[in-house]
Amino acid sequence: MSNWKKIVLILGLGMLSTGSVQADENDALNELLEALHANGTIDEATYKAIRAVAEADDATQEDDEMSSEARTAETGRESGPDPAGSPRIDTRGKFQVTSADEEYSFRIGGRVQVDGTVFDEDIVSHGSGSEMRRARLFASGTIGGVWGYKFQYDFANSGADGIKDAYVEYKDLGPAKIRLGHFEEPFSLQNMTSSKQVNFMERGLPQVFETGRNLGVAVISGTDHWSASAGFFGTGIDNDSSGEDEGYGLSGRLTYAPVNSNGRVLHMGGSLSYRDTGGADGVRFSERPESHTTDIRLVDTGFIDADEFYRYGLEAVWVHHRLTLQGEFLSAGLDRGNRGPDADFEGYYGEIMWFLTDDRRPYSGSGGDFKAVNPKSAVGQGGVGAWQVGARLSNVDLIDAGIDGGEEDNLTLGLNWFPNRNLRFSFNYIKVLETRGGPFPGDEPDIFSLRGQLEF
Repeated sequence: MSNWKKIVLILGLGMLSTGSVQADENDALNELLEALHANGTIDEATYKAIRAVAEADDATQEDDEMSSEARTAETGRESGPDPAGSPRIDTRGKFQVTSADEEYSFRIGGRVQVDGTVFDEDIVSHGSGSEMRRARLFASGTIGGVWGYKFQYDFANSGADGIKDAYVEYKDLGPAKIRLGHFEEPFSLQNMTSSKQVNFMERGLPQVFETGRNLGVAVISGTDHWSASAGFFGTGIDNDSSGEDEGYGLSGRLTYAPVNSNGRVLHMGGSLSYRDTGGADGVRFSERPESHTTDIRLVDTGFIDADEFYRYGLEAVWVHHRLTLQGEFLSAGLDRGNRGPDADFEGYYGEIMWFLTDDRRPYSGSGGDFKAVNPKSAVGQGGVGAWQVGARLSNVDLIDAGIDGGEEDNLTLGLNWFPNRNLRFSFNYIKVLETRGGPFPGDEPDIFSLRGQLEF
């Protein structure tokens, strides 16, 4: 028999002897092999080579069958589709779908805040009442592992004013990412902490200097112990086609937390913001008395002609298990050119918070802000939730260079109850201690506010 015929025969019989062939077919092949060897069609060497291949395959097939039986006995089921290839759905306090390779994700969430307020009025009629403070829905996620996105709309507003976040970001830059779209300018601790997680129902009086959300691009970075962000911004979403320059701004914030472990946090930070008004109507600083139910602003500069202005802030927080001490100083300076003398305004707040239960206020070093309280003992699981009390003193002074926007001092007392990760109920008592100058000098109302909050 020629060598090439022997090679073909060996390969053919070898393939026929694989594990895909049934036992009775293997018996027939063995008989054929014996017959070919007996009549001299294949020589002794070829016969032994084919026999060795067949025996090795039989041993491998037996091992595979034993392994399969062992796996079945261990798992209690036959092998089937690999569940690891299925998307992962997370419904623990949120709804998020993540692909098996974690390259893609999609999350839907939101918040609802309903307020009720009673004013013990002094001079001005503020009007007691209730309101839907916020009613937001958002969608966020990742694309291809390196892109992120978020769109958030507040149904308590209307039209373009309801668009809060609308951005995309590129995240494959080590600890940094680049964000483009409509989002919060980096400035101030209480401004960057979500309204869901601030200690009181409303932020303190220095919120009058907030930068707000605008269209822009920013670089954001951070680790467990520091955060840094800076960006270039235009204005908000207004689709204005007046043909005039809209102005621009630069904002940045840097934080450092040398202590961030075992329920203890020491946080320090600073913010700086510059804005060119672009020849617009100017700038206005005004603030409600830490209650959004009223439209009365006890401090209000009205519109001030200014070519440009800057804002800066300093912040510090100490968290020691149940205790939180937090404070900020914020200021704004106006360059009025030949329109009048430059002016400087400022404000501050200091607050102390204490958990009555054995709970903590979660801190994010990479964001330089605080996250949602997750009670150790939730209602419905044999617990009472997390209970927190606190007090805050705040001040804002908008009087300078012939501008009488007024000065206000407030005291706020608060009680927060967190039944679980998604619910929060708050009571705030706000006492306007003093108002000097401004549109309503001497008005010192007492304010009682309740809030119910759901986030998901």
